[in-house]
Amino acid sequence: MVPGHEALAMGLVDRVVPAEGVRAAAVEMAAKLARGPLVALRAAKIAINRGLEMGLADALALEREVFVNLFATEDQKAGMRSFLEKGPGKAEFTGR
Repeated sequence: MVPGHEALAMGLVDRVVPAEGVRAAAVEMAAKLARGPLVALRAAKIAINRGLEMGLADALALEREVFVNLFATEDQKAGMRSFLEKGPGKAEFTGR
């Protein structure tokens, strides 16, 4: 068990909120993720979940394969174009 402030200092968490604010913070984070690059988020979830069941070399190979496949998506092209034209964090993704 690690107290919240220590977990934040160690980089284990991105944010610490008071207990009464946990639900609102979770809903806010979920809404932000839902507007994000869903294909990439799905790929990350696959790599993490499957990777935990493999040895390191196989998990890294899976991560590489999933990452490379993302370059064929519309979202990757939209994200790269937006980054170059508008800067980071401004892309609008379609989930394709």
